[in-house]
Amino acid sequence: MSNILIGYAQNNNAIRASLKLLQTPTEFQFSMNNNGFSKLATPQFYSANGHTDVFTINPRNIHFVDFNNDGNKDIIYQDTQHYLATTLFVNKNNDFTEMWSGPGKLVEVKQGEETTIYVLKNAIGCDYSSRLIELIVHNDNTITQSSIAYHYNTTIRGVNAVLKQKKISGILRTQPILDNKDKVDPCSGDLINGNQLKTIENKIVTIIKKQKNWLLVIYKEKDNSSIGWIIN
Repeated sequence: MSNILIGYAQNNNAIRASLKLLQTPTEFQFSMNNNGFSKLATPQFYSANGHTDVFTINPRNIHFVDFNNDGNKDIIYQDTQHYLATTLFVNKNNDFTEMWSGPGKLVEVKQGEETTIYVLKNAIGCDYSSRLIELIVHNDNTITQSSIAYHYNTTIRGVNAVLKQKKISGILRTQPILDNKDKVDPCSGDLINGNQLKTIENKIVTIIKKQKNWLLVIYKEKDNSSIGWIIN
């Protein structure tokens, strides 16, 4: 039993950290702590696509950090040329190679035995979901990625101080309202059933807020989690 409780506590600590960033995302300060890279002359980098995708680095959007703990400064870069995106470049013998790239802004970097990087992608246009992406960079240059997504109509405020798990069945919704009216998605043309997100059957969820007979919960499927409302 103690092992189960410890597991829940560790899981809840990670959830609290993610919820804090979702509620009050920070403006990351890009530090030019370059230690040997005092000047980047014509800083151009090739993406994973090779010579067909070259872009010039804006020095103001560079963060030098040894995220794989090998003693060499790597780069986290905030790209704003085409759209807001974050790219990780690993330093291999002073040659920087793209390691990960995805949409969203860099909001936090936590260093320890392994480095954890948080990237927040906000809902925009026909993309209705915001997503907080957690990247754990391991010392062998592999990355474990997980994320928490929520609909732009879902407000995350005033969450519980104590998080609890519960097995529940029902329909996850964007808001604490029963809406089952069919409508056409103006972007995809697909038929949408009201404010429904997904149906779950006897699944463990983490309760982060209670409102009358509704629960705001996090439902995890492998490495991806969804936040939504469900009737208690």
